[in-house]
Amino acid sequence: MGMNKVVVAALAATLLAGCATTAHTFNPATVATFQPGITTVAQAEAALGAPFQSTRMPDGSQQLQYTSKHEELAGDGTPTTGSKIPKRIETMVSTMLVFDASGHFVKTWSNSKTKSTTWPSDLGHIDSGEIGRNNGGG
Repeated sequence: MGMNKVVVAALAATLLAGCATTAHTFNPATVATFQPGITTVAQAEAALGAPFQSTRMPDGSQQLQYTSKHEELAGDGTPTTGSKIPKRIETMVSTMLVFDASGHFVKTWSNSKTKSTTWPSDLGHIDSGEIGRNNGGG
């Protein structure tokens, strides 16, 4: 029983130390502790929270999808040319966890999509009512 408390405390510390994410407390370091054939769907959900999507496959296996998003300043944080807005990088990570028909962990894989706001035009649509609100704030 003592070992489980140590593992839970370590997982909690890992989750708290991770990057700021939205939607879930998903942390790849937690997934790295999952053991094929041993870790169950219930244990994975207890450690990671509810999945973004859960899919039951025809063969009885199950796939859990977790997504996370984090933003960080790009490079040295200098503003985009012609703007006071610092360059930012937004990364969306989608991770799939595969469990066999008996509910035991098999494998995982991830893919990520990174988008940076390099040009003011990348910031999206600006309504005319939003222009001029921040004059001389510099």
